[in-house]
Amino acid sequence: MYEPRVVVLALSLSVTACGGLTALSPTAPSAAVVPQTATISSPAGNAPAPTHAIGPDVPAGLVPATQVITGSVGPLASYAAPCYGGLYACERYRFTLQRDGAVEVTLSWQGGPRGMLIQLYRAGAGLVHEDVAPRDGAPAITFRRVGLEPMEYELRVVNWEPDVAHAFTMTLTTWQ
Repeated sequence: MYEPRVVVLALSLSVTACGGLTALSPTAPSAAVVPQTATISSPAGNAPAPTHAIGPDVPAGLVPATQVITGSVGPLASYAAPCYGGLYACERYRFTLQRDGAVEVTLSWQGGPRGMLIQLYRAGAGLVHEDVAPRDGAPAITFRRVGLEPMEYELRVVNWEPDVAHAFTMTLTTWQ
């Protein structure tokens, strides 16, 4: 007539779908939720230190050029043309890639770790990258983007604290 598995499945669904057996409690933990422990051993001193990945590797054969920019951004009241929706003070820095390439940016500043934001735009064509520092980290951001097309780009150093000026140093490395 009916397969025993079909009957068991139908009975199980009807009981749970109707809210039956809600007063039962488990008598022991399920085997699926028992925590498993694993031990990884390595000789002391041989384990590599963790590294913070800033982006993919730059393709071989590209030539780097580095520029260091220092400045200050803020407070908002002193900016005639703020950015980030007109809500925050920002400084803009344009650069051009003549050929396909990559860019790496490091921004550090004086202040809290969430006081600044960095944005990379294709000039006139939209946002490519946006980054903030970790909440519990140093006041610094580093990122790398590869596979960028030849065109004009704009970096925006945005101050998220409207009443405070932040002195900053930005290192821009382009590969072409």
